[in-house]
Amino acid sequence: MAKEAFNPNDTTTFIRNALEKERKYKADFTGELKQAARLHARARSCLDLVFRDCYAGRALNVDPLKDMVSDIHHAMAESPNSLLLVTNLQIPQEHDACHSFNTAVLAMHLGQHLGVNRGELMALGLGGILHDLGKTRIPPLMLVKTAKLTDEERAVVRKHADDGYAALRATGQLTSNVLDIVRYHHERTDGNGYPLGLEGDSVPELARMVALVDAYDSLTGGYGYRQPMTPTAALQLLHNDSGDEYGNDLVEELIRCLGIYPIGSLVTLNSGAYVMVIASNPNARLKPKVLQVCDEEGKFEKPRPLFDLSRYSEEEIGSQWGINELADPIDLGIDLPQIVVEETLH
Repeated sequence: MAKEAFNPNDTTTFIRNALEKERKYKADFTGELKQAARLHARARSCLDLVFRDCYAGRALNVDPLKDMVSDIHHAMAESPNSLLLVTNLQIPQEHDACHSFNTAVLAMHLGQHLGVNRGELMALGLGGILHDLGKTRIPPLMLVKTAKLTDEERAVVRKHADDGYAALRATGQLTSNVLDIVRYHHERTDGNGYPLGLEGDSVPELARMVALVDAYDSLTGGYGYRQPMTPTAALQLLHNDSGDEYGNDLVEELIRCLGIYPIGSLVTLNSGAYVMVIASNPNARLKPKVLQVCDEEGKFEKPRPLFDLSRYSEEEIGSQWGINELADPIDLGIDLPQIVVEETLH
């Protein structure tokens, strides 16, 4: 049988190629997300050992965490979007480890955005992942107390920065930059921090960077009894209320670093569908890559399709594929952390 001549009006080949591209992109996304999730699990395991040793008063070995931060640095160069997306994972029994991992990733991401050198990036990662080590010396019930702390309890909590610093300095395995981050991550540029009440430029810059992303992840993570905020709401709060604490310029840089639609945000499209932002498009910041959570009819379908909004025309963006508004998953009863978990198991 003679081969049919190519018909330019036949869209079958175009559709087939488009579907193949979509399948490949989804497969690549899933593969990178699984690697990031494995890194997340390994970090929690390493942290558990270090935190247990500190709690028991045993000598600390932070070499495995150095290797871990080096791997985070490598992953950030290869697949930063997936690494940022797994900061949405929440393991109820491991909130402290999740927060420590997130702080390290966000601090390194901010450092990369600001152009710090590799040594400082590693210090941000190690300081971020170890910043709350001293909390192992705080009575557990005090950490989850919902009522206002007494003056005596507040003094105990405030010792954690110095306690973590002392335990880590004793190892002789860490640079002064890392130790400064651990000791000074609660200092504030307005002078109202602790343990020394430093102010202005006397607060080390790397410690200030970790302090800022520590606050951001605390707002978005919903740890303990707090209701999690959306990434955009958290950035807005920091912009409006916390410039004096962290430095207005640094808060502005964090907003630029995370973008208009931070990874992990839930948004609605003009079609009415709900999607989660999974990657940014540096050359098209208003058109990120998204994962469909539910379609315009409110159906939660699996497997979840993935779309690159930058591939659509302005007409298509206006009618269907443009972002309409940000949404709060808590108000809608949508469990984004669970969706991330499900995608890693896909």
